[in-house]
Amino acid sequence: MKSAKALALSIAFTLSGVANAGGVQTWGNVSDALAVGLPLLAAGTAFGKGDSQGVKELTYSLGATLAATTALKSLIHEQRPDGSGNDSFPSGHTAIAFAAARFIDKRYASEASPYIYAAAGLTALARVKADKHYAKDVLVGAGLGYAAAEYFTRPLAGGAVSLMPAKSGFAVFWQKPLF
Repeated sequence: MKSAKALALSIAFTLSGVANAGGVQTWGNVSDALAVGLPLLAAGTAFGKGDSQGVKELTYSLGATLAATTALKSLIHEQRPDGSGNDSFPSGHTAIAFAAARFIDKRYASEASPYIYAAAGLTALARVKADKHYAKDVLVGAGLGYAAAEYFTRPLAGGAVSLMPAKSGFAVFWQKPLF
């Protein structure tokens, strides 16, 4: 899993550097790469470990995420910021990225890196910067993906990420055993 950590970190930093140099199209490419790369990283991790139950849970997580985002897009018909369509809400790229990140973190918590969430967050940022989504679109997409993976994924062992209510919103806690 060390190679997965390194890969996730290098993807996030490399793509953020590329995106800072480019415009709307570059941000779109970043979000496309991460929305494909994070699920591939999750699948590669599960396959690499011979974890057939993990592959099944990832499939359910991604399938439920895709079904939920597609259903909401077809019901809500929100115009994209760039005017390219009426399927802005919620962000499918962000939903898939967060589903993959949550799967990796929950299933392989003792080996997972918090940078996986940075890569998923970069996906959300890139969708807004690419002028394809509003902030609320990516927030709901992130929640959908996270919730689907949270529901379908069972941990093997280790730490956890949790959301806790706070006075001014929510707090995110990440716990991982030291030994």
